[in-house]
Amino acid sequence: MAIYHFSVKNISRSDGRSAVACSAYRSGEKLIDERQGKEQDYTKKTGVEYKVLWCPKGTAENLITREKLWNTVEATEKRKNSQLAREFEIAFPHELNKEQRQEMLNELCKDIVRRHNVVVDAVIHAPHTKSGSDERNYHAHIMFTTRSINEHGELGKKTREFNDQGKQQVEFWREKFAEITNASLAKAGYSHEVDHRSYAEQGNGLQATIHEGSKVTQLRRQGIDTEISLKNDLIKQQNAEKQRIPEFLDNLTLEIRLAEYKISKYQEEIRLETPKQPLRATETPNDVGGYQKIQEQPLERKIEPSSSKLRQLTNDLNRIQTEISQFKRDISMALQTHDELVKTKPNQTVMGFIPNPKYSAWREKYLENKNNHDRKRDALERAETLLKSCYSDIRKEKSFLANPPQFPTKEKQPEQNFEHVYQKFSREQKQAYHLMEAYLSKKFNGSELDKKLNYAQEKFIEKFKENPNFEVPKIELQKQPERTQSVSKSKGMER
Repeated sequence: MAIYHFSVKNISRSDGRSAVACSAYRSGEKLIDERQGKEQDYTKKTGVEYKVLWCPKGTAENLITREKLWNTVEATEKRKNSQLAREFEIAFPHELNKEQRQEMLNELCKDIVRRHNVVVDAVIHAPHTKSGSDERNYHAHIMFTTRSINEHGELGKKTREFNDQGKQQVEFWREKFAEITNASLAKAGYSHEVDHRSYAEQGNGLQATIHEGSKVTQLRRQGIDTEISLKNDLIKQQNAEKQRIPEFLDNLTLEIRLAEYKISKYQEEIRLETPKQPLRATETPNDVGGYQKIQEQPLERKIEPSSSKLRQLTNDLNRIQTEISQFKRDISMALQTHDELVKTKPNQTVMGFIPNPKYSAWREKYLENKNNHDRKRDALERAETLLKSCYSDIRKEKSFLANPPQFPTKEKQPEQNFEHVYQKFSREQKQAYHLMEAYLSKKFNGSELDKKLNYAQEKFIEKFKENPNFEVPKIELQKQPERTQSVSKSKGMER
């Protein structure tokens, strides 16, 4: 999200400042300061992305270079407390690229020249990430003369509008820069906007940070905390939490609507998948409301979708829907409590340094409410997942009851039927089987004989599957009865 920053400063001789030195530092150049008789060399400065001079039409040639311009300003201003220049410091949205930043800066500079008829010296600085600066901190310094250009192209009278109507002028340029920023964001394809008004004017409940200054900023980059930096960090954290609340509520509302839409969709799918009750033999189409077309094919009897499992799933579905409703109510109450706590937040310290006991109690209650909200949020997500699973199980169960699976009958496959396999035996194989059958008939009878014959048939089928041309040696056929008899005596005819 783009942030808005626009500040107005004066570069005054009473503060011990030099317009030549300021311009040299901002542009990263080496300029000769004629009034002080010294060289202002900032050529080692890095991060200068873009620099430009904008002049009114007809400006004299001695004012169209950076060094000549500001030396002329220094020579023109005689008083020891003279205002040498004014400066706008602006921040660019981090979403924009280099060309888009330059386009924004040029548009703002042209408007300044057109409105005040002054010379503008503008520079874009890239962030110094190595020194701890935010990598998104692309900003610009816009210096312009306090005197307008007269009809001869020279520095003329002082521009009194910032002195006489300073507040109105600053407000005008803050609003103007906000318009340029929003237009650039929209052109780049972004929907969000910046607002030049203060938090109090916007009425959003956010708190403004304290200006840190160069010293505090330098200490911050070195990892050293100060009272101002710590307080600003706390303010930023509180503002971020407040700004996330509307977004969180919007996302929660969308998720609730999406969940309700999915629930209604699942219910409709289940209703459509439920098979209709067929007509009974004594009914006619006219006896059934809404049934107007007679089916040409005879109706088949279908199973009514009803079972203990389906009833259990339906009960689970109703229970989960009740839990989801309760979770939503709990989350809404937690958010209301959060808003109330934010409004009644006490100061962290008393007299600026004494810990405030009321703040400790408030923070404990705040964290407890936040943890409760997070737990309910997680529980809601799990319940919605279970709800989807339950709807899926109900659809499967109804589909199963409406179209029960047809299990195959326990019939022997043709290759497992001995009569079928016997037809494929060779003459020697058939002879071997009959010898085995004759031997078993002499030894056993009744049900015992049937068991032995079934076992022998299974062995013949097994060998036939392994090798349709299997051989049965005569010696094996002669010894087979003896082995069978031995096993029968020792193991109780288990085979």
